[in-house]
Amino acid sequence: MKLKEIHLLTDDLSGTENFYRKVLGFRVAPGEASLLRIEAGMTTLFFHRSEGLHPVYHLAFDIPNNRLKEAHGQMKEKVHILPVSPGKTIADFTSWNAKSFYFYDNNGNVLEYITRYDLKNVSGRTFDGSSVLHLSEIGLVTDDVPKLASAITSEYGVDLYPKQPPQEHFTVMGDEDGLFILASNRRNWFPTDKRSTAYRTKVIFTTNQRDCEFTLDPEKK
Repeated sequence: MKLKEIHLLTDDLSGTENFYRKVLGFRVAPGEASLLRIEAGMTTLFFHRSEGLHPVYHLAFDIPNNRLKEAHGQMKEKVHILPVSPGKTIADFTSWNAKSFYFYDNNGNVLEYITRYDLKNVSGRTFDGSSVLHLSEIGLVTDDVPKLASAITSEYGVDLYPKQPPQEHFTVMGDEDGLFILASNRRNWFPTDKRSTAYRTKVIFTTNQRDCEFTLDPEKK
């Protein structure tokens, strides 16, 4: 599954543009007064203006296998790297054959730079914003994780991620290239104490050789 476009909300378009352009080094394209377009590798990330919502999401970006430590070293000079356990800021997901680290953006979104060793991608260039390969995870918050997972499989043919057994309050769907992270409402986003809350999210993705569009809108039951 490949995530082609992600549409999110922000109360602070100017601050978001500054963060993703200057801190992450992504290419930010001119947009409308109420819209920000960001190129994150092969994925386009859109932020739409909201007011008074203070939305918080979880996003993960894939980086090359041989650039994790370099990326970590660069980013700790720009942002606070979040601890994943006492004295450690790099998470080792053994069952996923992946490692990652986490930090906040200007909105308080929980961002993750992750490398997945089964994809076997390396880079000969010094790490910078253009080294990010694509956005590979988007968090989707719901009151009923099993129900949403079943609906996604039925509608789009997206299967459970085989490396992560499904749970009542947390389920992962997709494959190495792209994942939906389904979390129950008010569950903490790892590795923080930020409670997950559903905010409008639109995802345009490719799976099973077809283009699909999924919208999570908590205002529509």
